[in-house]
Amino acid sequence: MNTMKMNGYLVSVSIPWDKDGVFSSNLFRKAINKLSGESCDGLYLFGTSGEGYSVTDAEYTSIVDVFADATDKFNGFRQVGCFGLSSDQVKNRCRIAVERGIESVQITLPCWKELNDEELKRYFLDVCNSFPELDFLFYNNPQNKRKLKGKELEAIHKIAPNLLGAKTGAGSWIDFYELITESPSLVNFVTEGAFLYSYGLGNNVGLIPSSNYVFPQRSRAYYEAVISNDLDNAHRLHKDIMRFFYKTAIPLVNKGYIDGAIDKAYSKIGDMEMPLYMKSPYIPLSNEDYEWLENLIKNEFSDETI
Repeated sequence: MNTMKMNGYLVSVSIPWDKDGVFSSNLFRKAINKLSGESCDGLYLFGTSGEGYSVTDAEYTSIVDVFADATDKFNGFRQVGCFGLSSDQVKNRCRIAVERGIESVQITLPCWKELNDEELKRYFLDVCNSFPELDFLFYNNPQNKRKLKGKELEAIHKIAPNLLGAKTGAGSWIDFYELITESPSLVNFVTEGAFLYSYGLGNNVGLIPSSNYVFPQRSRAYYEAVISNDLDNAHRLHKDIMRFFYKTAIPLVNKGYIDGAIDKAYSKIGDMEMPLYMKSPYIPLSNEDYEWLENLIKNEFSDETI
């Protein structure tokens, strides 16, 4: 097992459920096998796409069991999300990950209320320092009521040095400038839209690509073009990928679908045997919307030519 520190090209694995909300381990293994062969530097479980906010403790444990086994030969780093509304809930899931040999976890802030500065410090000291053997990534999710800045993340790293990275999906150019330049001790993972700009600010930047589900070659080519400073190809591929999201994701977001439901549809269209079902109360794409998306991608975005 390669225990490299988190960096690079990190892809989420969606969770396949049947119509009754029962986990399908066989389809999950197939999805992991496909992603493992697509030049991913890391695979993670239980982010937004992986519905880490909605599973029970029993489901969490059984799914992590399968994930640990299915990725045992994966030549990269593995990560699982450990979410909860209190430090103890988060630590319980961290403990489950440690017991199964997972070396990296993703945490986010408890979201029942916005944490104040003292609560923020207490949370990271409690969780990160309880597991010195784990590498932590912070999911900087605005749904948590408080989005952390680069200076705040750097200060947290000083008291919790095993906080090695952060994942930030949205913000202005100034937000990303501050984030990258003010947290040099962390690897900052961003999505496709911000990656080209952010990587130019410092090489402590990784990519979390949703486009990988549909176009793994193009998505990885974009990443490689950016990190090799092949700016002509980087700008061309960035434009293509942004057009893809503008045409496919934005109309579905505007209909009220959670991004995990859209990623499941991308996975299914990208030749994963991924059912569209979501854990209640979140709704999957309707048959009509899935057919619309599938036809749009087939007719306008089917060419994987790089």
